[in-house]
Amino acid sequence: MIIAKEFTEQNKKQLLDMINEINEYDADFEGLEHVGKMEDYSAFLKELEKWKYQEQIPPNYSPQTTFGVFDNEKLIGGFVLRHTLKGTLINHGGNIGYLVRPSERKKGYGKILLKLALEKARDIGLEKVIITCRNDNIGSTKVIESNGGKYENVYYDESLKKNYKRYWIKCE
Repeated sequence: MIIAKEFTEQNKKQLLDMINEINEYDADFEGLEHVGKMEDYSAFLKELEKWKYQEQIPPNYSPQTTFGVFDNEKLIGGFVLRHTLKGTLINHGGNIGYLVRPSERKKGYGKILLKLALEKARDIGLEKVIITCRNDNIGSTKVIESNGGKYENVYYDESLKKNYKRYWIKCE
């Protein structure tokens, strides 16, 4: 059974295993950048909780909830759901950032993971979301489009010197 849930103390080993795998594959943490920066697990959990509430974060940032996605007990990836969009997130980042661990890619988990993220978005009252991916990321393009993503445009991120595709998806 595949589920999305917020991280708890009980998920420490699973998350550390996924982080180590991503680092071993020399993959990036795009979609879950804050996970790749985690050093102290207890402090990380407190940060995740804080970021859910606008009054606890800087005013120019968007509140967000981070979920792990588990197939039985194995952490296969995760996603961040941004409750609102502010600043550059409108062009690059969007409402949902997601990641599938390298050993679980190309197995259909991306499609399931994004579907779960869309369900959580609907649960918090979002009717549609913006989601982006690098212009050259064929896998994410397929995942987004298979979940009903409607292409809007390409946005060039000057700071990263990369093109990103922007999509709208209804949270049905």
